[in-house]
Amino acid sequence: MKTLILLGGGIEAVPIIQRVRELGFRAVIVDGDRNAPASRLGYFIDASCYHASEAIPVLRASGIRFDGVMCAAVDAPVACAEVAAAFGLPGLSVEAARLGQDKLRQVFALWDVVSHPDKASAEIVTGEIHIPSWAGVIKPVDSRGGRGVIRLLPGTDPSWAYEQARAASPTGRVMVERWLDGTQLSTESIIQDGRVLFTAVGLRNYARLDEFAPYVIEDGFDEPAGDDETNVMICDVVERACRALGWYQSGAGTVKGDLVVHDGNIYVIELAARLSGGFFASHGHPSAYGVDFVGAAIKAALGYTLEEPKPYARGFVSQRYVFPSPGDTGKTIKECRLALSGEFETLNIMPGDVVKPVACHPARWGQALATGRTPDEARTRAEVAVAGMKAGVVLR
Repeated sequence: MKTLILLGGGIEAVPIIQRVRELGFRAVIVDGDRNAPASRLGYFIDASCYHASEAIPVLRASGIRFDGVMCAAVDAPVACAEVAAAFGLPGLSVEAARLGQDKLRQVFALWDVVSHPDKASAEIVTGEIHIPSWAGVIKPVDSRGGRGVIRLLPGTDPSWAYEQARAASPTGRVMVERWLDGTQLSTESIIQDGRVLFTAVGLRNYARLDEFAPYVIEDGFDEPAGDDETNVMICDVVERACRALGWYQSGAGTVKGDLVVHDGNIYVIELAARLSGGFFASHGHPSAYGVDFVGAAIKAALGYTLEEPKPYARGFVSQRYVFPSPGDTGKTIKECRLALSGEFETLNIMPGDVVKPVACHPARWGQALATGRTPDEARTRAEVAVAGMKAGVVLR
């Protein structure tokens, strides 16, 4: 039986680790939280999934022979590559993985390869922040979960925005980029030997941007999205980007993309060489396309050669999140429960938690995912479930 190291044991990792077991492989779960939701689904390693220097010694001490490693709904590509290098496992080189974590380096690596918003690093000069007039967004170079991503809107204090972004960066670095209006897309591609085998495309729901401004907060996805022409363009962009980044030119893996369609062109906001979180891969793609992305990522991490997927139209899927109201900030959660009206619901909160303002994605209370025969039917079902979940939260 082959053994796979899973970095991450959170609630989004649960279906991924369950799939590992369904495929007949052994799961070794690495997470710094002993009470992580997935901690009992396999052999548990109590160590940070984001810091290989903590995980590698404990993994070595376990005496287990490992056959692969992958991120399980966590953004830890460098730690994953470092673990792979330490144990001689399939995967990206550490240098290639850094181009997925350092967003500014990724921009420069893709500068002449794909279309992208103009970007540059913001610098402090003689105590003042110099931000180009064209900048529409300021964000950390190397953070995750939407932390520190601020739109530079009229009235937004650039000094405050800079400090928010800098504080969210482990290395204290920030970058700025244009804000391009257009259709925002979440994509995920299965790559093998430099070729895209299949790409799933979802519409990112930014309908609540004004509500949470200046923070950039996403409220789920609607899948599938895009026409055949757009999808062909996306696959071409992803292939060219992977060549430039040195991702999966031999071997296989998945690449998550944040893209925008602006004036008929596909612009890359950023790419990640890992399986997506947010239940996009584990629930969205199978419901919309009938394609097992999680299974493909697991087999790729173990070094198997993948077969080209055979997608088929299963229906439409919509995900929406549960958010606290502005007046809830600072209150304590007394009770919370699922609505049980969506097809798949999860809560990120528990009694005793103190409600935080919505400044990043982890502040969301939970999510509901539903399917339908039409996009509207799926969306309505998800929204009904979210309303029921919010009604089930009692504060004090």
